[in-house]
Amino acid sequence: MSVKLQLDGLAELRAALRNLPEHLTDEATGIVQKAATAAEQRVVANYPQGPTGNLRRRVSTEHQGSRLTATSRVRSRAPHASIFENGTKPRRNKKGQNRGQMREPQEAQKMVPVVVRERRRMVEELKDMVRRNGFQVD
Repeated sequence: MSVKLQLDGLAELRAALRNLPEHLTDEATGIVQKAATAAEQRVVANYPQGPTGNLRRRVSTEHQGSRLTATSRVRSRAPHASIFENGTKPRRNKKGQNRGQMREPQEAQKMVPVVVRERRRMVEELKDMVRRNGFQVD
């Protein structure tokens, strides 16, 4: 018996994974969580160690899921994370005093590119998993 499953994007992959048997859901959950944890570790390693360490310390991963779904979120709760990621123009306070400029970091230090790369790896691992279980994935 031949089975063919065509997925055109991440939403289609998620929908197809919802219909897989429980042992495949468990394997997929492991893949998703592993990718999120790897992304968190890379982000923490790439962020600079500032005087307080808040930028690194406030990166976290949240895993959620059920029998049918697996979700992981990597986020930074540091109040200045967006300033670090995007940089700033020269700033002044209300009294006109110079507060400087934060330059945008190199691509290797940013969070988003790291998470995107890990997500791509995760999708490829998920595709391999469904292929091993008799599905055809293009």
